[in-house]
Amino acid sequence: MSLDVNTTASRIKERLDRMDKKSAAALCEELILSLYGSDDAFPSAEGEKILQYLRNKRMFTQMQRVADALIQTGRDTFTIQRQYAQSLIDQGNYTAALAVLNQLIAETGKADNKNAKAAKENMESRGLLGRVYKQLYVNANNNSVRKADFIRRAIDAYKAVYNAAPGTALWHGINVVALVQRAKSDGIEDPAWPNDQELAQSILTLIQQRYDDREATIWQFATACEACVALQKPKEAMHWLSGYLRMPNVDAFEVASMLRQMKEIWRLNMHSEMGQMILPLLQAELLKREGGSFTIDTGMLQEQAEMETHITTAYAGIKGKSSSNKQIPKLEKIFGEDSFNTYRWYMTGASRCMAIARIGRDATKGFGTGFLVKGTDLHESLGEELLLITNAHVVSNDAAEKALHPDEAIVTFEVLDKGAAELRISELIWSSPSSLLDASVLRFDKESLAIVKALTKDISFYPLAKRLPAIQTDAPVEERIYIIGHPAGGTLQLSFQDNLLLDYEDPRIHYRTPTTGGSSGSPVFNQQWELIGLHHAGSEEMPRLHGKPGTYQANEGMWIQAIKNAITL
Repeated sequence: MSLDVNTTASRIKERLDRMDKKSAAALCEELILSLYGSDDAFPSAEGEKILQYLRNKRMFTQMQRVADALIQTGRDTFTIQRQYAQSLIDQGNYTAALAVLNQLIAETGKADNKNAKAAKENMESRGLLGRVYKQLYVNANNNSVRKADFIRRAIDAYKAVYNAAPGTALWHGINVVALVQRAKSDGIEDPAWPNDQELAQSILTLIQQRYDDREATIWQFATACEACVALQKPKEAMHWLSGYLRMPNVDAFEVASMLRQMKEIWRLNMHSEMGQMILPLLQAELLKREGGSFTIDTGMLQEQAEMETHITTAYAGIKGKSSSNKQIPKLEKIFGEDSFNTYRWYMTGASRCMAIARIGRDATKGFGTGFLVKGTDLHESLGEELLLITNAHVVSNDAAEKALHPDEAIVTFEVLDKGAAELRISELIWSSPSSLLDASVLRFDKESLAIVKALTKDISFYPLAKRLPAIQTDAPVEERIYIIGHPAGGTLQLSFQDNLLLDYEDPRIHYRTPTTGGSSGSPVFNQQWELIGLHHAGSEEMPRLHGKPGTYQANEGMWIQAIKNAITL
């Protein structure tokens, strides 16, 4: 099999740009077979581009396999070796990554002094060496005897690069600052380490001067944000972060890396002013970028839900209304309009988690997901009663569905109710089989309904979307879909990765948002956080809609308006 050097990289990029990861992975496998099966030349620049494309979409397994094939067939460069190490790090293969990096550092160190690319990769590789030891430190148990050694090695690696080029290795310098502060907070100190406050101020002053001279790079905006975190300057941190996130070529990989740094090294959380501003904004921007992915645990969802009241108060202040809240009015000054709108958008999504329940035979393990709706949203005769909607294959009276019977279903609201009261269903008031709309509408018993009313008295219910976006011909709709559910019956999670709306044909909606067992019955939201559907199923070979030939990898939901129109009581 011969290589088509002119189209391989562009074909992979085209698949990745439309988030068709299955096809992109298949093209990578074809490339690997070609590399091993042919002696034809393959430009190293093409290999480097392919690995960069895969990294940007966080496809680290494919990135490792392609890099390995390039190296084993003698088509590698220093850059490809470094990219290979990067793929190992992001999969948690630290020992292998250290071996590759140490060899690469030695080889690039022997290169001619005029070899700028070797010098650049030497600096990048030593930075990644610090990245490995930083992660080993984060992962280590607090009682581990190696913990102090890990952070010293990380600081030494970053410091060596920064000291060699303090005018250019600013990312390495700010990592020294972050790790020294983290070490001190953990009771680890070393007189050989620099003063973190002085170093942070020095880096910030240099970047500010470059900004004034219009010479600051995108990445220096991110570095300046971290320097402001170190110096406890929230307003300035938001200024630099907002500028960084407005850049279109900042991809999911970089945003995810910065989010990890803020949470794992700076240990920001929703209990601190800095964390309340920075974390949701980073998470929101990650959601908007193709390939973005992260998991929000229940604790963070609860914290963000509690923050919603404060943000609403601050928003009222921006609109000129009075605000009695003294904790967050600074948001009016700190957030720019775009950043504040992004922040609000994300917090609205977090608030959608409140009315979502786990359904199982007991409170410890879920069988599926359900969510609250107001009766009038489904049928005028149901009034303001709060009802639970899920799949018929999750809860049904029909034995053929192999579902839970209504009287054996245990319902819990993990985020809304920290006490996790076990709620009961009194009856199934309407259902459509899994072969049709796969929906069941359930009524709580009297005692459970009283608990639900008390729990939901301060939350806003999501609106039902009246229509779906227009479909583009022969291309995915440029619309994101968000699912909130209990995958594998576990804790509540939001599905954020690879989440394009693909197609729809009443009543079916197809999307790539990933789900696993236990997500059945989850609500499906559009980008405005309006309810558009009830998640139903997923398949590697889902038949296409509108009579189009073939299959594709997709998940399927049922259009909420189709369910509403079908209900007869």
